[in-house]
Amino acid sequence: MTRFAGGARLAASAAAIATSLLFATPARAQLHWDASAKVGVMKRVLGDRPAGGKDAGFGPAAQLDAHLALLPLVRFGAYIGHDISPLGGDASARDLTWAGARVKVMSPWPRGAMRLWLFFGFGYDGVYQRSTSAPRNFPGPVGMPTVRDEAVVHGAGGGFFEVPYGIGASYKLRKPWELCAELGARSGFGFSGSAYEAPGPRVSSPGRTDGNALPAGKDRFAIGLTVGVLVDL
Repeated sequence: MTRFAGGARLAASAAAIATSLLFATPARAQLHWDASAKVGVMKRVLGDRPAGGKDAGFGPAAQLDAHLALLPLVRFGAYIGHDISPLGGDASARDLTWAGARVKVMSPWPRGAMRLWLFFGFGYDGVYQRSTSAPRNFPGPVGMPTVRDEAVVHGAGGGFFEVPYGIGASYKLRKPWELCAELGARSGFGFSGSAYEAPGPRVSSPGRTDGNALPAGKDRFAIGLTVGVLVDL
């Protein structure tokens, strides 16, 4: 009788373990996520530039992002990144750090090692325009022309909201590793801070009254290409 009771308990324990594995394994299998690290180049287009102001040039960019597959072919996640936007002339470069939420809509075709997706999101960019030393025009005495002298253009900060969107692709090397690339654009709005709003960055020079430099413009649009590695589990 004791032997039968012990066997029954062992059978019950085995059944419980088997049941837990049976239901836990599919649950784990259904939970997919991915994460990627990418580097590349970005070109920002400045709107509302002052007369004679130069547009931003091409600069380096990097981004980290991760997504969770909560729906078939749709993944929800977040992103964070940074790019350096050089300006022409004697203006200093700007550092932009951005973060937000994004969605990946996976294409059902092609199947196999190659995958395609569309992405879009919403986020915020923090901007810092570096300080620099450059010649500037200062008002001369009454009735006299302006005087050009060396001056310090102090750093200026600001920020704006952005809507990133674009297309991406990946190629599976060996599970879970993939090569990936994204061609994306960004639309900006809601600009604030001295980097964007008048009177603009502060300008100072020894022995002269401080003034302000005009803002370089507003980051209305940007386009970039990044490549990197993706982990898909």
